[in-house]
Amino acid sequence: MKNLESKQIEQLLSIIPNHPALRIMHISQSGTELSDALLALVKQQEYELLLNIIDEDFYEESLNRYRDTDLCSVKKMKFEQRAYVSKAKIYDYIFVTANIPLELQEQFAKTVHGHIKNAGNIILFLEKDNLKVLDSWRQILEENYYVATNTIDLFKEYEIVISKKMHGWGG
Repeated sequence: MKNLESKQIEQLLSIIPNHPALRIMHISQSGTELSDALLALVKQQEYELLLNIIDEDFYEESLNRYRDTDLCSVKKMKFEQRAYVSKAKIYDYIFVTANIPLELQEQFAKTVHGHIKNAGNIILFLEKDNLKVLDSWRQILEENYYVATNTIDLFKEYEIVISKKMHGWGG
């Protein structure tokens, strides 16, 4: 992942309200800027953070980097898994900075849908100025019961797509 600007990360995280007991998941394959900012927010607000890491080397690095807090856990993940977390836990916000292979995007949208609370949000970091990728994700999200999909232009290298899981939609 290309470097993210800290001021823009702060702006993005300002969408998270100050509510008790929020759960946040970050699906990543590289880069610590967003994970570090999420961890700082989690510590400040006493939220819960799960880092799902795709890359083996980055997983080992993340285990060492984030091992000293009980508010954050680090797990190894593959997009092909049937579930990305225990079914007992659902999340208010899921940040996705990992590159999801084209052939797994539909499956990913379906799988992660079950891990989001009703009215929770998925936040995807997509390649900037690639309308084909953006349109594809909009369609995938809509077909998989996400609504209120919007983009935010905050970062130089990434288009941010935010979509909401609505109550009672998609079983």
